[in-house]
Amino acid sequence: MARILSIEDSADLQQLMGLTLQARGYEIHYAFNGREGFEKVLSLDPDLVLLDLMIPVLNGVQVIHKMKANRETRNIPVIVITAYGDEADMLNHSLVALGAVECVRKPFEMGTLVRRIEEVLASAPRRDSGPSSDVVKGPAKLNVKFRTLWVDDQMVATLPPKLASLLRVLLEAPSGVDRETLTKAVWPEGASANTLEKTIERLRKSLGSHGYRLQTIERGYEFVV
Repeated sequence: MARILSIEDSADLQQLMGLTLQARGYEIHYAFNGREGFEKVLSLDPDLVLLDLMIPVLNGVQVIHKMKANRETRNIPVIVITAYGDEADMLNHSLVALGAVECVRKPFEMGTLVRRIEEVLASAPRRDSGPSSDVVKGPAKLNVKFRTLWVDDQMVATLPPKLASLLRVLLEAPSGVDRETLTKAVWPEGASANTLEKTIERLRKSLGSHGYRLQTIERGYEFVV
């Protein structure tokens, strides 16, 4: 079942598209502004994005730019949905040049949208269909593929590789993890105790207001829920 993310600020249109696509067997997710949309692209790793151009916070063109600049999201197909008229079809050519694969003009028939979706998914099959790459403990979720950290369903940070590796070990542990185990897991080549402590502090800062969850225990560190 293909996963589709719809980024559109009209709740009525979102509902109509959602009902139509769910009836066709698609898994549908919603975002109502560009920033929320790009964050959900990172967290959901959708098979296809439906993107309105005139959306708040980040507009559709900015979302496309951010997706194409990210190695992990640049190949996700985007169908732009817009009310802009353009007899010469210059807008369509411009959007395709940016990276969109299709442009659907409002108002449109739902059957037309479904056909476009089916065509795009058929020509651009999913890059991988492996298991979820999320590691979850309590309110925290780490997307291993994108190295994005979420707490209480809010994206907190995109972590550097070492911080993401460190957090993954802590989230996968049912309780605390001793310093030696953490060091070997994150630095197979070896690292000093000072390096571990500094990396823990960087991770704690990345957790923001949830930094208190990364606690120092007698033998090492623990992520508490």
